[in-house]
Amino acid sequence: MKTEIKISPENQAILDLIKSTGKTWYEISLPDHPIYPQFARKLVVTGFNTPDMEGEEERIYVNVRQYLILKEGNKIHKRLIMPNWEIHQGNVEEIMGADGHLITQTVIEKDDEDNVISEKIETIKTSSIQYVRFLIKSKSVHLVDIFGKFMSLYAQLFEEKINDI
Repeated sequence: MKTEIKISPENQAILDLIKSTGKTWYEISLPDHPIYPQFARKLVVTGFNTPDMEGEEERIYVNVRQYLILKEGNKIHKRLIMPNWEIHQGNVEEIMGADGHLITQTVIEKDDEDNVISEKIETIKTSSIQYVRFLIKSKSVHLVDIFGKFMSLYAQLFEEKINDI
């Protein structure tokens, strides 16, 4: 008995794309280090998880590494462990609308006679974990876009640690 498999060119193209997808979940390039310019640098999300949601406090853990890549030869010289990004249930995020702009609310302060004292526009915020869950479940945004937003914040927050190589 002989088996033959036929795959259309369109389906083969999809399979090829799947096979060529890298191992990392997200990468962000970093500027050259002032002391070690021979390395290209990038932050890489190597994994993420959440503990059992039945626990006391919800969290999301994002595992991050810094890759030092020799510019000459384009080879990874070293993978440095960076602090994990821990998103706690108390963290808040600014909410983006479907058009990508931050959504706002008007806060009106009034005196006891109901006269307006002041009005100001504020960006609406919500729980980071609940917002991430909503974005993923509603398919409002792709996971890679969520990592992109968080990793730009991560790069700012851990800049000193990132540059201490």
